[in-house]
Amino acid sequence: MKKSLNILVLLALASFSCSSGSDDPAGDDGNTNSKPSAPVLVFPSQNQLCTTNVLNFEWQASTNQDGSSVIYKLEIAKDNQFTNKVVDEVLTGLSKIVTLEKGLAYYWRVRARSTKSVESDYSSVAQFYTEEVPNSNHLPFAPSLISPFLGQKLEVGTATVKLEWTGADVDNDPLTYDVYFGKDKNALNLVVDNTSAKTFEVNLDSSDATYYWKVVVKDDKGASVTGPTWYFRL
Repeated sequence: MKKSLNILVLLALASFSCSSGSDDPAGDDGNTNSKPSAPVLVFPSQNQLCTTNVLNFEWQASTNQDGSSVIYKLEIAKDNQFTNKVVDEVLTGLSKIVTLEKGLAYYWRVRARSTKSVESDYSSVAQFYTEEVPNSNHLPFAPSLISPFLGQKLEVGTATVKLEWTGADVDNDPLTYDVYFGKDKNALNLVVDNTSAKTFEVNLDSSDATYYWKVVVKDDKGASVTGPTWYFRL
């Protein structure tokens, strides 16, 4: 009798250990709601001067480990912060023909979303110019942030920080930069002007503060573009 009882207990334990349980994140089919990979942009490419304003935007397919299909969100804007979007569309394919204005700079990116509503990271952002207007100078592209990243919290006691950004011009004109910095985002101080460098080190004078900065990029023909205001915290 005792032997039979032991066998029953062992069978019950084996059955319990093999059950999936209601708290199993993989579910009955063993698949998780995995995050799709970020799409890779194909055309138009970074810093491209296009020969037309009717463009076929193309990107590579996102992969998804759980096997579910994905859709794509295409965003095209006139600024690299994507506050002034001209296209914001959900698509099932890997391309979209779009007609844009001639002779303007645009910025574009794509993200994927699975049928389980899990979104990928955004692709990298590519900047380009549409068909040029004859005898015109193209504005430089808006500067892009490298570091500190937007909203970054620096270690307490940090005395200096290196501001870093990128700049580009579709005409390959030489570029210079003016850097504005301060704790009042509406009254930033010019801390360096006409520098060809893409970095500048600033001193921090207090803790528990938010610092703001922006960069104005200029070409040698007098054209300039003011970048967005970035910030970091101490």
